[in-house]
Amino acid sequence: MEHKSVDDQYNGCKGQMANLVKTKYLPNELKSNFKFKQYWQNSAKVVKYGKDHLTRDHLIAIHVYTGKYVYRQFNEDTRYGKNQYKHKKYKWHALHFLLTEALQILKKSHNKCFQTYRGTTANFNKHVLNKEIRFGQFTSSSLDPKITQGFGSKSCFEIITCESAELMKYSQYPYIKEVLIPPYEKFRVTAVRTKQNYKNLWCDTVYTLKSAGRTSYLNCELIKKH
Repeated sequence: MEHKSVDDQYNGCKGQMANLVKTKYLPNELKSNFKFKQYWQNSAKVVKYGKDHLTRDHLIAIHVYTGKYVYRQFNEDTRYGKNQYKHKKYKWHALHFLLTEALQILKKSHNKCFQTYRGTTANFNKHVLNKEIRFGQFTSSSLDPKITQGFGSKSCFEIITCESAELMKYSQYPYIKEVLIPPYEKFRVTAVRTKQNYKNLWCDTVYTLKSAGRTSYLNCELIKKH
């Protein structure tokens, strides 16, 4: 289980946080991060209006995230940023909130689980059967297993996710058929298979994950400090 992540789900403080993002965090973070500002402005030229119960800022945030340049640093800072978040040094409050709220709005409208797939080039602990885990970041997965193999075939995941949302309509790369998983969704590992035992396996190691609800250690942490 990833314990160091920024996993705020804003349950009970969305209105207050939305106001802080609009009046404080988004303007400040665009000013202090030139690259983020550049990509935000580029996406703003593409995204003209809100739709599907999402605001324009929600859709710009998704467009920025699904591009090539912001997600990697954002996810690294999110995966290990718990202390920074607590001490107001985290640099991505606006993007984190807008993505989280967008996923929750989309989930509410479709209200279903997805079978998705994720490929990686990393090695992970194989002794995790029946344990609960979290990715601890915004985690991209795909509805199409063939697409995920292009992202790595060392450790792969077959996932039943119930807190995520499909982003195909809003992504810079709709062909990826992306389903985005929030940092607070937890999973039970129901199987771990390796090529040693399954010759035709699509990756060296395949973890089967089933959604097991939410864990949000930092819920509304920022609002408590205002």
